[in-house]
Amino acid sequence: MKIAICDDEKSCLDQVLSVAEEYKKDRAQKNISFEVFSSPEDLFCAAQKIGGYDIYILDVIMPFMTGIELGIKLREAEYDGKIIYLTSSEEYSLDAFRVKAFDYIIKPIKKEAFYKTMDEAGAAVSEKKGKSLIVKTKEKSVKVNYDNILFAEFSKRAILYHLVGGKCVESVTVRTTFSQAIQELLCDPRFCACGQSLVVNLDHITEVESSAVVFDSDKSAYVGEKLCRKLREVWSEYLFGQEG
Repeated sequence: MKIAICDDEKSCLDQVLSVAEEYKKDRAQKNISFEVFSSPEDLFCAAQKIGGYDIYILDVIMPFMTGIELGIKLREAEYDGKIIYLTSSEEYSLDAFRVKAFDYIIKPIKKEAFYKTMDEAGAAVSEKKGKSLIVKTKEKSVKVNYDNILFAEFSKRAILYHLVGGKCVESVTVRTTFSQAIQELLCDPRFCACGQSLVVNLDHITEVESSAVVFDSDKSAYVGEKLCRKLREVWSEYLFGQEG
């Protein structure tokens, strides 16, 4: 689990790192690694090089770029790691919703609060990364990670799983209804049914247009105006309520 810590004040950064190192030692089985940054710009550049971190621990108040602004920039770049804010006041908690922040920790850092938040964030990361399903195709069975699914559609009695990177996995002929065949996926809160032949991954949506939904990688799917209005509401509720 890759974790980035950013605070422009050395004394605060040292304190967080001290507690973080204790946490790493006490949770040795979790294979945790920390990277420390005193500049939001440096953290963002590092995230670009490695494809993002699993967890970001960010100070709210920093010069040139606040922790909230950094969080927005990370989200705009489609990095979906858990964001935990460090703050001396709860007044920024509402701003944290804008970037789907996982939680915030009040300064000075208390070991118990840090451990609790990190355990919960780590569990959420592990659960999300670990979920997958087995798709039977004409040639073989393919393991598909939930995180990699943009959307699934029902076409000619088969389910087409459109994945990150442009790949598409086509199932064998489905003998049940689409809703029954896709029920396992719908049990996960990040997936939403749009009509009777389409299921979308809310994590990968970048825009809901008047009659189509756009995913990262610029892939889109036609939904229709009525369903798009409903999807827009569901997506908004998910963004503001899934973690905060």
